[in-house]
Amino acid sequence: MDKTLLIRTRVIPSDLVEQMATRLPRQSRDELMERYGISYNTWRKLRAGVPIRASLAERLEQRVKQAMA
Repeated sequence: MDKTLLIRTRVIPSDLVEQMATRLPRQSRDELMERYGISYNTWRKLRAGVPIRASLAERLEQRVKQAMA
């Protein structure tokens, strides 16, 4: 039996990532954490279209909706 832990992942749509980028005065680690609650490493993944954990994607989408309201 394979005991590999499967982690659900998702890719954030590129149009949403671009909307996030337009609302960032700077793409610094502090600005990313303050505005969206993500690390610079996660931001690099989003920009590259790399999947992130589904749970993080869900929280991020909620934060983005709040930031855009």
